Amino acid sequence: MPKPPGVRPFGQRPAITTGPAAAMVALGGVLVGVLLFVVVLNAMGSGSGSNRVGPDLFLLGQATPLAGTVAEEGPLLLPDPLGRGRDVYVNHLGGGDWRTFEVNPPGAPPRCVVRWEPERRVFVDGCGGREYPPDGAGLVAYPTTVDDEGRVVIDLRHPQAPTPSTAAVTSTTAG
Repeated sequence: MPKPPGVRPFGQRPAITTGPAAAMVALGGVLVGVLLFVVVLNAMGSGSGSNRVGPDLFLLGQATPLAGTVAEEGPLLLPDPLGRGRDVYVNHLGGGDWRTFEVNPPGAPPRCVVRWEPERRVFVDGCGGREYPPDGAGLVAYPTTVDDEGRVVIDLRHPQAPTPSTAAVTSTTAG
C-alpha cells in the first residue's frame, strides 16, 4: 500500500538539516539568547527598577498588606534592594513603626547572619548566639517610614549605628 506524502515508516528518524543555513539559524538563536541574558542582567543590576523612589530610597510596598504578611510569616528578609551587599530584615512593630536593619551583626564575617526565631520572638546570631530584639537594636539600622500614600519607604542613604536595646539582650552560649 502506498504511503501518503510526509509519512515515514515507524522508527525512521526525520532527516536533520546541516549546512550553512542550519548553522546560521543556530548561531542566530544563540545570539538572541545571549542578548536577552545581557539585557535582563543589566536591568537587574542597574537599580532602575520601579521600587526606587530616589537615590538610595527603596519603596517596599503598601504598609497594610505588608503588616499582615509580617504578622503571619515574620520579618521580611530582603537581599540588598540596591545590590550593594547590605541584606536587610524589615520588621513591623505595630502602627506606623517599621524597622529595617542589616542581617550581619557589626564586625561579624559575612557568613554570620541573624535569623528570626518566631517562637521566642528574637533574632539570633548564627555564629555567636547573641540575641537581638524584634526592633533590631544592636544591628546597623536604616530609617524606615510610611509615606502619605501608605507605602513603606526604606532610606538606605543613612545607616544608623547600632543602638543598645531597651530589652534584655542575652547570649545563648555557655560561658
